[in-house]
Amino acid sequence: MKKHILSAFGLIVAFTMSATQYMHINLQNGKEYDVKVEKTDRVSHVTEGEEVFIKVTRTDGSSSLYPMNGAEVTFDEEIARMEGDVANWNIKTRMLDGCEYDTTNVHHLREIRANERDIERELYLAQEAYGNCIYQKRLALSTTLDESEIKTQQSANKYAAELCAKISKDNKHKDKNLIFSPTSLQFALAMLANGADDDEAYAEITQALGKKDMPLDMLNNLYKKRLANLTMLNPIEVKVGITNAVFLQNGIHFGKNFLQNLDEYYKATSNNVDFSQDSTYSLIDNWTKESTNGMIPSSGIEYNPILKLVLANALSFQSEWDKKFDPSLTDSCKFVTSTGEEKKVETMHKTYRSNYAEGSNYQLVKLDFQDRFYMNVILPQEGVSPESILAEIDFDNIRFKYGRDTSENCIDTIYCPTLSLPKFNTNDNIPLNDALKEMGFEKTFTKSFNNIAESTAVGDISQLAHLEIDEDGAKGAAVTTIPIPGSALFEYKYIDVTVNRPFIVTVNNPKTHEVLFIGLINDPTLNK
Repeated sequence: MKKHILSAFGLIVAFTMSATQYMHINLQNGKEYDVKVEKTDRVSHVTEGEEVFIKVTRTDGSSSLYPMNGAEVTFDEEIARMEGDVANWNIKTRMLDGCEYDTTNVHHLREIRANERDIERELYLAQEAYGNCIYQKRLALSTTLDESEIKTQQSANKYAAELCAKISKDNKHKDKNLIFSPTSLQFALAMLANGADDDEAYAEITQALGKKDMPLDMLNNLYKKRLANLTMLNPIEVKVGITNAVFLQNGIHFGKNFLQNLDEYYKATSNNVDFSQDSTYSLIDNWTKESTNGMIPSSGIEYNPILKLVLANALSFQSEWDKKFDPSLTDSCKFVTSTGEEKKVETMHKTYRSNYAEGSNYQLVKLDFQDRFYMNVILPQEGVSPESILAEIDFDNIRFKYGRDTSENCIDTIYCPTLSLPKFNTNDNIPLNDALKEMGFEKTFTKSFNNIAESTAVGDISQLAHLEIDEDGAKGAAVTTIPIPGSALFEYKYIDVTVNRPFIVTVNNPKTHEVLFIGLINDPTLNK
């Protein structure tokens, strides 16, 4: 039976650092439970004897049981992952901008012990109504890309594929796994473009985004559409979360248009922080963990007290295969690594009807998710490197193989690939500056971005990524960060402070003007 998973991935909500989410259970006897739940917790049904319980499983493997029979269950706006038969609960959840996933009728039919056909039909109607509402919202937003925007996005994807090929050749990734998110990088760079006041730097960034020197209003409107298309999805079918944020140093004057554009077009949450405090980096790490559903636990931003701001994009994805792999067919098969080492790996097997393409030096099988998402599995011919395929393939123009017979027999050929695919679960950490420089970024790393704030420069652009697949489906996440320190052109001046004579110490709190201790130390060896 298809799982029904209601997830915060698909919600359009403002992320609040201090938000605490709860599941509320109201029993018929008046007893109430308010259970704290995180996005990474799993909520499911379990039956023990004749009792039905709500089971909350934490990420550390611990779990708690709460009575279910006759209970009314509600959730705060951002909810935990709900698995299994929980779509039959008495839940009326506002999921997306006025659209409701209403299963109250399903719950009623369950209570009166209606037949399963009627229950399934009511569940289907609830899902259909919710999906139609999302579709109408999407139409109202005019999110369809025009011809120019499509060409721009295709060019950006080609650039990203070439960039990925360059990353794969660096020493850090030689003979290692590489996970890279073009979408996450593109959103981060698009936000950065709004702060560029140098024409050459702006040209470099927009070249990476698909159209050199494209007007800023065109760029922002394109990303407003992309953001809507990624968030206005039915989370019952596929979960995509995309969150933008900017962390701003207290006391700095930032460009008004820069912050307005990030809010209007990118829905970027602004957070005033102090980069000299360790708590700021904990805050960014918490945002990273929350925004990736726990798949990426920290941002990787290192302590740097001269930072003025950090631009960040977080992307998450989760979906089941449209046609799942049969776990009973999974076995251990030989796999030869790039170094020539032979290993045994868990390998899934499935035969597909069509969904096959091939080039002069590779084979390709398309694995469908829901809502038009899919995964391409590309196998280079023996002796051909994946990097060379990556540098030349056009993901927007895959020619799937279909044999049309024009002879008298009129028998067409449908290619049915049998795919043997290793399971994997991998993380990556990608410093992007060097690869971007190879792709033409030069002024971006040397010019000031005064539209952000006076004398600001781009620091080390980096991306953290995670991707895993198994018989049921796939999930992944990426976080791209662009730290902006205080000066584009600066030098280090070293000062020697050798404390070799009497000195003074103080213990104080400047914020509250408290001076707790003052010390004059004439002889550190004295202990009187």
